[in-house]
Amino acid sequence: MATFKYAVRKFKTEAKSWLTDEDFPALIALENMAKALDEKMTPALLSQYGLAYRSLLKRKPGEVTEDGDELDDLIPTS
Repeated sequence: MATFKYAVRKFKTEAKSWLTDEDFPALIALENMAKALDEKMTPALLSQYGLAYRSLLKRKPGEVTEDGDELDDLIPTS
């Protein structure tokens, strides 16, 4: 079963070549939010997780689009 904690571990592995020590606080926040989301998912926490994830993802070298990602599939739209 997929979990947010697993997703963050996978993200960290894939991003280790381009994230820096400057990103460490955001990574810790992402890990803590992932743990909380795995225990109880709330819209507010999911939104904060999405903001933190996208903020880190924007640090990736190269082209990043705003077309959406797998997190968009989890966030309900009105």
